[in-house]
Amino acid sequence: MGSSDLKAQTYFFDQFPDVWKRSMSNSRELAEAMPANLYDYKPTPEAMSFGDQILHIASNISYLTATINGERKSFFEKEDSQSLDKDSIIEILDAANNYVLELIKETEKSQLDEEIVFANENMTKENIFYLLRGHQTHHRGQCLVYLRLNGIKAPGYVGW
Repeated sequence: MGSSDLKAQTYFFDQFPDVWKRSMSNSRELAEAMPANLYDYKPTPEAMSFGDQILHIASNISYLTATINGERKSFFEKEDSQSLDKDSIIEILDAANNYVLELIKETEKSQLDEEIVFANENMTKENIFYLLRGHQTHHRGQCLVYLRLNGIKAPGYVGW
């Protein structure tokens, strides 16, 4: 086994927890930047509101982590989503992201290597962790546009 193979095997355990923590921090800063009275802002009628974007991140965490550990953890009741305020939504985001962080720490190498079929693709459970990060980054990008459309300075981005 070459040194690059060994690096790939240890990256997840050595570096990904810190990568996830930065992602958590970026998401929280973005969620905090939008004033509470604009959490229902939508740039178009068919778009999700800013608050819905944040809740969608949490819902997706519930969905994707279930493919890793078989447990579908719910962070909020969808029927209550319209009554949630900014602080509640940020608490939900934090809870969902902390859940992923704990799952990262608890997952064994053998679990990461398990092959699954997801969206008609063969992949390992490790790939689901990267999908979690990519999905959150995608919706953070949408939220960043919402901030800018409202003249609000977006927090700086740290991508490593």
